[in-house]
Amino acid sequence: MLKAMAAHGGLAVGAGTVLTPEQAERAVAAGARFVVSPGFDEEVVDKCRELGMPVVPGIATATELMRVLKAGLDTVKLFPAEPLGGPATLRALAAPFPGTRFVPTGGIDAAALPGYLAEPSVLAVGGSWMATPALLANGAYDEIRRLTADAVEQSVPWPT
Repeated sequence: MLKAMAAHGGLAVGAGTVLTPEQAERAVAAGARFVVSPGFDEEVVDKCRELGMPVVPGIATATELMRVLKAGLDTVKLFPAEPLGGPATLRALAAPFPGTRFVPTGGIDAAALPGYLAEPSVLAVGGSWMATPALLANGAYDEIRRLTADAVEQSVPWPT
């Protein structure tokens, strides 16, 4: 699926839930332009650097965030964002670490999206509500396109 999406053109396709250096290598070979991991693994980060691939490791605590920053990265995935406390937790983590960019994922739905987008430290928001297993299984690609377009419309400041 990743290879097909990357070949589409016009998309910056990333590989998510990368847990090992080998998975990072396979993602790059399939055309990924960035890698996302649910946690911080030094070997995954090192492999991505070796491959010239941007990497967004996941964090859930201030201690994990400090480890990521010490490794020279400034963009992290906050995971699982909603169970951790949502935008309130994101604000609490962002306050002592100015300049850190967050990509919250995990439990976020369309209703929660605006709360994350309102946070200045948020670079992007991930959510599976746009392409649920049921929508994919049923081939409901028009609905997936509609839900994705709705999310993008909320995310991108359009000229007035």
